[in-house]
Amino acid sequence: MNTNRKKISELKEERTRTIYYRDDYGNRVRDTEDIVVNYKVKTVKPGPRFGHYFIDLIFFQFLILTIQFLFALVALVFKELNLNFSSLVLDYIMLIFVLLAYPLMYFICEAFWQKTPGKFLTNTLVIDEYGDAPSKKKIVARSLFRLVPFEPFSCTDDYSYGWHDKWSETYVVTKSEYLKIKKMLEEQQDD
Repeated sequence: MNTNRKKISELKEERTRTIYYRDDYGNRVRDTEDIVVNYKVKTVKPGPRFGHYFIDLIFFQFLILTIQFLFALVALVFKELNLNFSSLVLDYIMLIFVLLAYPLMYFICEAFWQKTPGKFLTNTLVIDEYGDAPSKKKIVARSLFRLVPFEPFSCTDDYSYGWHDKWSETYVVTKSEYLKIKKMLEEQQDD
């Protein structure tokens, strides 16, 4: 990755803050001043994040049930043809598939679309620290980090920056926040 590019964490924004001081007569006076501060990325709030999780869970469960049904049909075909193929082998294959399906489906969705089914419904997407689509390596890491026990609860703080986001250096943002970040990166690239 090009190290000359500005990261989202290096963005600045101008804000106005209220200051108080005493005038020559001892009266308290309120005024404002402009200051430059680090930009705080507005990640998606915890409510929509849990919505994404449950929608994705329903979608993935439906997909897994469909694939399990297909495996059962294959097992029936083998049995009908009197092939000496152990149903135990199919059970192990299915078990391995179910264990890998969850991170694999997250990887496929986020690698191709930067979104999972839940994110499609809320118009949100995954970006990296440069405001771009995350690399395949980051998406693999992000998908595997989701397997950490209690990881979904890491998205419940005010900034909703989950472990799988933090450890893979990615952000889940709304489309409008993404466009704002891209514009700020463009404007501040040479600073």
